[in-house]
Amino acid sequence: MKLQRSLNLYDSISLMFSSMVGPGVFITTGYILSQIPNPNLALFCWILGGFLAVAGAMSYAKSASIFPYAGGDYVYLKEAYSPIVAFSSGWLSLSVNFSASISLSAIAFSKTLLSILDPALDFYYIETKFLGITFSMGNAQIIGISTILFFTIVNFFGIGIASRIQNFFTTFKILGLVAFVVLGLTIGNYDVGNFESFSLIPSAPQEWGLLLAGVIPVTFSYLGWNMITYVAEEVKDPDKNIYKSVLVSCSLVTLLYVLINFLYLSSAPSHVLAGDEKIGVTASGFLFGKEVKLFVTAFICWVFMGGISAYIIGGSRIYFAMARDGFFFPSMSKLHPKYHSPYKSLAFQFAYACLFCFVKEIESLLYLITCSTLLLATITAYTPIIFEKRHLRTEFKIPGYPYSTYLYILFNILIITSLVWSKPAEALWGLGFTLLSVPMYYYFKNSKSKLPREGFAVSEILPEAPVVSLVAEKERVPVISGNRN
Repeated sequence: MKLQRSLNLYDSISLMFSSMVGPGVFITTGYILSQIPNPNLALFCWILGGFLAVAGAMSYAKSASIFPYAGGDYVYLKEAYSPIVAFSSGWLSLSVNFSASISLSAIAFSKTLLSILDPALDFYYIETKFLGITFSMGNAQIIGISTILFFTIVNFFGIGIASRIQNFFTTFKILGLVAFVVLGLTIGNYDVGNFESFSLIPSAPQEWGLLLAGVIPVTFSYLGWNMITYVAEEVKDPDKNIYKSVLVSCSLVTLLYVLINFLYLSSAPSHVLAGDEKIGVTASGFLFGKEVKLFVTAFICWVFMGGISAYIIGGSRIYFAMARDGFFFPSMSKLHPKYHSPYKSLAFQFAYACLFCFVKEIESLLYLITCSTLLLATITAYTPIIFEKRHLRTEFKIPGYPYSTYLYILFNILIITSLVWSKPAEALWGLGFTLLSVPMYYYFKNSKSKLPREGFAVSEILPEAPVVSLVAEKERVPVISGNRN
């Protein structure tokens, strides 16, 4: 059974744009400046990140034109490599990408809210370190967990109310960001002199290494560029509209991010903004004054809440889909009899995401998510080259292909290497979650094979998944996976 092709070009661009524009743009530039205190190079990181997002998305889109079906990287990894590699994609979405993103947005929201109420309230009761990452419990964690609980309860009552609330958040998010840029450029107190005393390009070999380190948090902010591939089966005329939507949406988001960060970096000297995990709030105060800072800070809180809502909607469906396919606990595939929501998946996701809330530093979560994401994105980007070697071709053309794909893969390898060098603890955690997918795959595979002998009807627990492949399936694996910001 196939899904209907109902998304036109405008729908696809809108979906991509809203998926990419997330809370990362309000927090990451302070981390970039702590790595590379040159505002020109920090702005270049955002331009380079946009280029890499386009290159990666176009590679995904080429695979999507060969296999224009729902499932995104699950489909391409399964066809190019094996079911266990495809499972790794779903596992990382389940264990890190969505869950940790929920927590990151929740803690960022909490800290931003506390900066409005009283910064002195942002303190910790307990703090400890384990395997290089600091875990803590404080007021930010309490508020963050409460916020996750609120949106989990909203989703419990069904996708109808949850989607209406999400659309409400998204509409004002986009309008607010555009207004921020327009007002910042027209009436904001920005000063281009903050750029003038710094070099335009790296002037020493070590600065190139710093540039790569600066791209790491930018990569997190651009996550979501592969969203169109998960709904490829529902896109009209996929050979044309998939790559057009990717090119237009990634270009628009890059332009928006570069303009926003130009305003950040020109609002104050770089040493004032370096390391600031609430740089959106701080820069707004310099740009518009203390009177407007409150409203801008409230808007940033709004964006963070919208991110939490979106991640909860998407993440819970991944648990549900994996359980339905027999690669997660069977109870997670149950729907509520009245509201038709995956209520057990929502409950599990709430409990699991709360664990990430105890990571003290937002920066640690950001690097952990980025490491695990880039590992899978790198091997997924190579799939269209594998398909062409197998003579699975399409009329879809990428400017500069396959060199753009090779360049994307090369940069990802360099970024991962830089991440391992500069943030070994976070990289180790990200790699650990990735490698954990192997024993988990075989655990659930063996559990699934035992179900009939335990008295369950396979058809009741593991209903048929949607057709997602041109090649006959040898083994079913999760049909939904992916990343959001």
